[in-house]
Amino acid sequence: MNWLNRFMLANWLHILNALLLLMALLCGMQMGESRVQKAWDAEKQKIALTQARQEQHVADVRQTQAQITQEISNEYAKRSKLLADRQSDSCTGGVCNIPSAGGRDLSAVPEAPAGVAPARSDPLLAPQGDAGEVSCEQLSRDAAQTTLMLLEMQRWYQKQSTVDP
Repeated sequence: MNWLNRFMLANWLHILNALLLLMALLCGMQMGESRVQKAWDAEKQKIALTQARQEQHVADVRQTQAQITQEISNEYAKRSKLLADRQSDSCTGGVCNIPSAGGRDLSAVPEAPAGVAPARSDPLLAPQGDAGEVSCEQLSRDAAQTTLMLLEMQRWYQKQSTVDP
């Protein structure tokens, strides 16, 4: 133990410098770790906030699109019912007479041409099962329903395209 005392007394300045350097190193590591941890936590919080905002935006867009779809669907159902009510009393005696929309909530459906297209010189044969079942009234109803569907789809697409994705 005598040699340890002699070594310590002879080199006390170097030992003290080494201890001070070790303390400075440990203190610096602790402070650096603290700063890095704070920066890391701030970055994680920023990312979480950004992600939450994006999720909220997606939810808002979906809700808006669902609302638009519901509105268009309700409007289509209402107009389809009006169209069905209008067509049920527009055909009398097998002759279809559909007036323009006038004061109703329905949009005007283009009227049929004034004349009939000339017969073809090589007429196509109709399938036997469908020949007697399709009438003027049914064709008119189908055409009006299809036009209404097309108009509502166009409105739906136009409203959906205005919503931010």
